[in-house]
Amino acid sequence: MRGSNRFRTASKEPKSETNKTKVKSMKSQNTNQAGPLAGTNRMAVLAVLVTALASLSTLAVVAATPAVTQDRFTVPFTIPFGVPCVDLPPGVTSISGVAEFFQRTITRVDSSGVTHLNIDATAFGAAIDNNGVVYSFNYANHFSIDVPPGEFPQQIRMTDHFNLYGEGKANHMQVGFVIVGTIDASGDVFPWDTETINIRGDAFNCDPI
Repeated sequence: MRGSNRFRTASKEPKSETNKTKVKSMKSQNTNQAGPLAGTNRMAVLAVLVTALASLSTLAVVAATPAVTQDRFTVPFTIPFGVPCVDLPPGVTSISGVAEFFQRTITRVDSSGVTHLNIDATAFGAAIDNNGVVYSFNYANHFSIDVPPGEFPQQIRMTDHFNLYGEGKANHMQVGFVIVGTIDASGDVFPWDTETINIRGDAFNCDPI
């Protein structure tokens, strides 16, 4: 998360280890501590956020009509991506593919001066494992941030799903998570601490994009 300090991410201490997930590092090797943006192949989501947050820093006037941008791009990925993934199909040690992304960003400023940024990113494509088996996959990510006129606190929310489908039920993998967080001040930096609302499967270690 580079760029203006207005949109640095938060580092709040978790209230409970049972319902909080601390994002330690993008390159964490500890599967018990790796957070929702851990791993060297989570660059698709990061690229989405960096682009969108940079657009907020240049917002100078209150717009009555929401600003909408759309983009398409590709992102290669490999599972695992530096941490073990326990949800890989039986007998599979690695899966690689290329995600075809479509991203839609909406920026709106309400009558109270609060800036609302919403990013929806979807992706699909094919992947192949170390045994030569071919899979299809789909991915969806929704990210939102609300920035008040005084800049802080900023509320963030992310919903993320990755679904991998091979031939036979045993060759399926479905993972996802929902996290929320607060950016309290300009000194808060990435990575941040977030509250995990929901998690499906080994999402933080198996979702590659």
